Amino acid sequence: MGRKPIDKIRVDDPYLKDTWVKELANLYLQHGLGKFTMDKIAKKLNISKATLYKYFASKDEIIDAVVQYKIHEIITFEDLLADSNIDFSERFFDIIKTASIMLAEISGQFLHDTKIKHPELFSKMNTFQDRALSASEKFYQQGIETGVLNDINPKILALTDKMFIQAVSNPRFLKDHGISIKEAFDSYFLMKSKGIFKSKINEA
Repeated sequence: MGRKPIDKIRVDDPYLKDTWVKELANLYLQHGLGKFTMDKIAKKLNISKATLYKYFASKDEIIDAVVQYKIHEIITFEDLLADSNIDFSERFFDIIKTASIMLAEISGQFLHDTKIKHPELFSKMNTFQDRALSASEKFYQQGIETGVLNDINPKILALTDKMFIQAVSNPRFLKDHGISIKEAFDSYFLMKSKGIFKSKINEA
């Protein structure tokens, strides 16, 4: 008879765990999910694998924590969209800056790997993408109603954002066109802002 498996003792230190998740998020988001075993993850964090298992039962649990971390960022992003205390045009360009940083962290490889290897997590991300689409539509509608934006269907404005993000989520798209995700994003929103803002904003 083999030895009876011993349950691993779990440790709950939220601050330390969050610190590790942020550090690992940078690796996963840039390089995808395929390169990191638990041994490599422990080495990256400069801890023993035994310590790592006290906080995370598996690599899948780490990936789930990384996705939840990005979802939390999306929720924060939605709050910025809805903050009517900030001038609309100022809010728009703050959103571009924030979203540019967020997207620059996410490689097409990460999105591709998540879709193929962890469809349940990819589904979570899509759910929040739909939430973001709804928030964007309300944001554009507010801009039209306050006279800052040209009178363009807000649903179409929000959908073009979604289609653009889906396009740059494909690593082949970026490779074929020889551009980075940040370059694509910056150029897209510069072009869009020139078309949707009324002339007095564009001339500022």
